[in-house]
Order: sequence, then C-alpha cells, then structure tokens
Amino acid sequence: MNVASFTLFLNQLLACGVLLIASATASADVLRDYLWTNRVIVTLSANESVPERLLLLKQIAQHPCEFRKRDLVHIDLLSGSEDYQSLSERFAMAGKDFKLVLIGKDGKIKLHTNAVALEDIFALIDTMPMRKKEMRGEQCQ
Repeated sequence: MNVASFTLFLNQLLACGVLLIASATASADVLRDYLWTNRVIVTLSANESVPERLLLLKQIAQHPCEFRKRDLVHIDLLSGSEDYQSLSERFAMAGKDFKLVLIGKDGKIKLHTNAVALEDIFALIDTMPMRKKEMRGEQCQ
C-alpha cells in the first residue's frame, strides 16, 4: 500500500469514527439536556397505537399539575427514529412493543418497566430525597 492509499484509508477511517461518535452523542444529548433540571419519562413504542403509550398520554393529560410539579418531561419515541434505535438498545428493548424508563434528575435509571401507572411513578418520585426537598411549600397552579 502506497502512502497516498494509506492516507486515504486513514481519512476514511477517521470520518467513520467521527460519524459514529456524533450519532452516539446525538442520542445521549436527548437525555443530557435534562440532567439536574428534570426527571424524564422515556417511552419507546413500536407504533403510535400501542395501548400502554395511549394510556400514559391520557394519564399525563389528566394530571398536568402533578406532572409539572415533579419536573417531569416525557420523551415519546416511536420505532424507526434514530433516538428510538439508540435508546432501545441502551434500555434493552428488543422484542417488546412498549418500554417505559424513568430517569432521575441525576441521570440514573429509577424505573424500567413495560407497565404504565402514572400515579405509581408519582409515588416513586415522591420517595426520592431530592423530591422530598422540593415538596416543602409547593403548590399546584
């Protein structure tokens, strides 16, 4: 292999590496944006009509104040999107139509389930030390 061929090979290899890092970083940024400011409910659904997904959306609409006061954000990912692919691998979603992951403000996974019960999620969050501090003097508006 001559120097020109080797240089071309190295440049192509470097470009592939940069693309891989950029795509991994892009999906990680989806969650990083909320670190220390929000708790995140990530749902990964096979399609828009998965019953668990629809139930969660309904529950969020029914309890907007409770949702907001816990600093919750919902990231709703459907099969086929880039973020879905990345996060479904990260959260071991393979072969399932629905997965819900609760991520705390500290970025750690607090709940990983296939079931949906928003009130149970609220109860879990309310046991967390950071949430207990937040609850002092809080009111719904």
